[in-house]
Amino acid sequence: MDKEFKLASQLLTLLDAEQRWFTLAEVEQSLHISDKTIRKLVEEISSQLPSTMTIEVSRGKGIFLQRDGRSTTVSEVIASMFRQTTFYQLMDVLFTNEDHCSMEELAEAMFMSTSSLKKLIMQLNNDDLKPYQLRISYSTPAVKGNELNIRYFYWKFYGDAYEFTGWPFTNSDFDVIHQLITTIENEKNIVYFINSKRKLSFLVAIVLERIKKENYVKMNDGHYLWEKGIFYGPVKKLAKTLEERFSMELPNNELFFLQALFSLSQYHYYEGSEMTPQKEIELYKNREEDQMGQQLLALLAEAYPNLNRNERFILEVYEFLDKLLIDNAIPEWMMISKSNLTAYVHHECQQIYQDMETCLHKWQLIYPSVRYNDYHLTKLTLFVRSGLNYKSKSAFLVIGEEFSIRHYIANLIKNEIGDQLIINTSILKGLTDEMVQQQQIDFVISNFPVDLKTVPVVIISTIPSKRDLDNIRKELLQ
Repeated sequence: MDKEFKLASQLLTLLDAEQRWFTLAEVEQSLHISDKTIRKLVEEISSQLPSTMTIEVSRGKGIFLQRDGRSTTVSEVIASMFRQTTFYQLMDVLFTNEDHCSMEELAEAMFMSTSSLKKLIMQLNNDDLKPYQLRISYSTPAVKGNELNIRYFYWKFYGDAYEFTGWPFTNSDFDVIHQLITTIENEKNIVYFINSKRKLSFLVAIVLERIKKENYVKMNDGHYLWEKGIFYGPVKKLAKTLEERFSMELPNNELFFLQALFSLSQYHYYEGSEMTPQKEIELYKNREEDQMGQQLLALLAEAYPNLNRNERFILEVYEFLDKLLIDNAIPEWMMISKSNLTAYVHHECQQIYQDMETCLHKWQLIYPSVRYNDYHLTKLTLFVRSGLNYKSKSAFLVIGEEFSIRHYIANLIKNEIGDQLIINTSILKGLTDEMVQQQQIDFVISNFPVDLKTVPVVIISTIPSKRDLDNIRKELLQ
């Protein structure tokens, strides 16, 4: 991908993170570029910004992004810039081109020399396409690789280029595809999230384009009972409509692939629907997910006894396993799929993530044929964390510092932990078991060892670390 676009995208994202002046030193350290390059980059970006967005550069202050919060977003600007890159233009031509063309013909269409095009293709094969296990051939340029990977790449590619508005598929009508998805929503009494419905429309258009060129997917048999899936009937009707409208034939593998897309996309039952969590759970009874779910729920309860295992949580576990089995039927996608929340989870929910690794490892010993990756661990971590019942407790903070620092640390811990924790910062004559009981203290937080027998003591750094905060949360679960 164009180096200039990557830097511009990183700079805009950085400046949009906070509404403040960023020093040139901050930007240099974050982007690993020089002061001179930053100024040149700002000039190039400024020419592509809408009128509601400007970048100010001040020798004394640094760089500031000024934008109207109700107008064009930075994400929209980045998407527009992406569509101007040589990378986008080349990959778009390779997707939409009806006829195979030679390297020379493609270079002419791209307004490039043949040598420059060859150099670009070599760079893309070694960098941008490698994570998807794809490559562009040289003699007659075309994207080569597993069909599932090609579809996944172009789904993300066009999703990044047209994240909010626009429609790049000239052979398919957005309104028609959108209405077909709406028909399934009405039949199943569900509503797809707005961004999920848009992405689903893109995927259907990509499927149609690839089938039109006689490029078909091959699904793994035996990993998922497609005919018993919730979306099998509605998607079968949709496939028949597509066959009639576009004069094509969709083999069973294509039907199952579409079913996977509709199942994996984010949806919920709309308000007023007769469907309840209990009724949804019943849909999984006598299916493989039921027994798998009971095993996983038992392991989660063992790890976190305070887990709120209500109907909604049980349903989330069943849905998680249903989608996990679908992912196993499309292993090529599972190998390259990632969650943009994984880094956040590693940083903010490290202990729970590690516990989920242990739970799924034990669960996999029972079901060794089912595979999972960081993407699934991230999902499981997030909804387990949301289901934890933290008890309201009172803690006494003992810090060998002056009161203002002690008060600051108390507020810091309170902001991180939440209202479940009441922190007492009173100055006592001494800290004994008897005094702790009189004050109705559940546990003590201290930055030095405290000799108490009746309540636990959580030792922290003067400024609590992530590990310290996790240890405090553990006490709230006891």
